Amino acid sequence: MTKKERAAHIIITKCLEVKKDESVLILATDPLLETAQILHQTILRRTQYPFLLHLSEQMVRNGLEKISRFMCDMNVIIAVTSPSISHTNARRDANKNGARIVSLPNILPATFARIADTDFKKNAQLSNKLCDILTIGKEVFVSAPNGTELYIPIKNKQGYSDTGLIHSPGQFSNLPAGEASIAPVDEHVSGKLVVDSGMERDSEDLEPLVLIIKNGRVARITGGLSAQSLRQKLSIYGPQARQVGEFGIGTNQYAKLCGYSLEDEKVLGTIHIGIGNNISFGGSNTVPIHLDGVVYQASVEIDGRKILENGRLVLN
Repeated sequence: MTKKERAAHIIITKCLEVKKDESVLILATDPLLETAQILHQTILRRTQYPFLLHLSEQMVRNGLEKISRFMCDMNVIIAVTSPSISHTNARRDANKNGARIVSLPNILPATFARIADTDFKKNAQLSNKLCDILTIGKEVFVSAPNGTELYIPIKNKQGYSDTGLIHSPGQFSNLPAGEASIAPVDEHVSGKLVVDSGMERDSEDLEPLVLIIKNGRVARITGGLSAQSLRQKLSIYGPQARQVGEFGIGTNQYAKLCGYSLEDEKVLGTIHIGIGNNISFGGSNTVPIHLDGVVYQASVEIDGRKILENGRLVLN
């Protein structure tokens, strides 16, 4: 069994605990079809009702509602797609109907393989602990060597833990998993976010991607081609796309920094700021875009309690 095959086996048996009589739908787009097929071959040995649906990116982006009823009929959905289905109504409707769903958007082959090495129990313990700290917390201060300095109020907000263990009807997770996150208090996040990965940042762009945040919104974006690309993308969706919707802390010690936010934001020692849609985190912003900006080697204080210091966990 290859490492990718072991990863697929773990996703089906440990993350989702798929049963023989359950229906499982895999949504796939190019060039992620190979990964989807590895998952499909594993599912064929696990359940009597496997489905693999090959979609165009345009269909995922603008037409997913057309198969929403089909998704709602499934027990399990695995999305190996570009773009992500995480912040779509079709995904939320399927969850409400009881489907257990995992999403692996744009996942790199190496990232997929590393799922085989993950200790999901250990990840879940830390994710849940930090989730509780966020839930009872009032304010967060973040800094990093790259110049990031942020004030994030979270009083009376509910934390969310992404553990990758999706065993109950209606649950959802990204893979790789491993984070604790929260929707900040609207209109009060402020400071400077310097993005190490995510938010359209091109690793070859020598100019830092800097977001100035005032009153909970991105007021200014500076940098090179990455900043230009991000401004253009956000302009399509209007002012709500610039609203800060999420603060998250990575908890996965098995994840690796790879320059892609899906895995980078899960790495223990990183934080991420999400802008745009935050319905999944208990927020109210329904704009059809969500982008995460990841900061490496972060320092985090919650109500004066140190959680991370230069990317090192110092939580007692």
